Amino acid sequence: ECRVRHDDHHRVNPTHVAPGQTHSSYMDLISLTLGRLSPRHRTLREWVEIYMPLLEARQIMPKTMVNRRAHVRRIVEALGDRRIGTIRPHEINTLIVQVGKAHPVAAKRTLIEIRAMLDEAVSNGWLQVNPAKAVRLPRVSVRRRRLSLHEWQAIYDHARAHRPPWVSRLFALALITGQRRSDLVKMRFDDVWAHADGQEYLHIVQQKTGARLAIPLDLRLESVGLSVRDVVEACRGYAKHGDGHLLRKSTGAPPCLESMSWRFEETREEVVPKETGGQQPPSLHECRSLAAREYRKQGINTQDLLG
Repeated sequence: ECRVRHDDHHRVNPTHVAPGQTHSSYMDLISLTLGRLSPRHRTLREWVEIYMPLLEARQIMPKTMVNRRAHVRRIVEALGDRRIGTIRPHEINTLIVQVGKAHPVAAKRTLIEIRAMLDEAVSNGWLQVNPAKAVRLPRVSVRRRRLSLHEWQAIYDHARAHRPPWVSRLFALALITGQRRSDLVKMRFDDVWAHADGQEYLHIVQQKTGARLAIPLDLRLESVGLSVRDVVEACRGYAKHGDGHLLRKSTGAPPCLESMSWRFEETREEVVPKETGGQQPPSLHECRSLAAREYRKQGINTQDLLG
């Protein structure tokens, strides 16, 4: 293996630029010469040209892919011309702090992206150590308040009395299965079938992650006294028309995602006191967090349940 050290006769002074030569062209020259000997002397921008096809080859949802491309562009704009082997943790931390001043959530996602990017560089021989691993994830304050069990029960009861039948079924299905709204709206009766052990399961392929789940119909959330079977059976008789979806409007068609969220917010506004303290009120998605907290009390492996 041929190695180039900056403290022997192959010394290169990175601050010296020949007359008529720009700093950018000088860095390109370093990348072209030393990069032939070892990938760690190539620029981060050159690595991204390899990384992006690897990323795009994965089964990532289109919206998630758009977000990840934005994070990659942000990283390249800040560090793209640096030789990948010279990038240090404090430089990555500086980038994350700058992004976090205006967009705390984006800062967290950017660090997660650069960690993944440089992990791939390690796997492909461009680096020996991932410098992003030494950078701490920024703290992101939770602006949306968690949903309590008492509030869910009030919202559910109000929906049963004052909303179309599919709405209360939606709220029950969201809590008892712990799934996202994009997965709730796809659930069908023919997704339920028995395994070799004789038990029946509700089968789900999560839209966001591609994870495949089989939730036992006998799974019961003790704090509300409902099982998956109870909720599935409650979905059978309330609408005669439709093509087999658990959630169906009076037309027989499944509801749209925006309608699901709006129905939750509309019902919540009528039974839950107005917010104080600057936090946003809980959304339909908070049923997922509530499910995790309640099932955890029962000793259920919520990582498996939530996928």
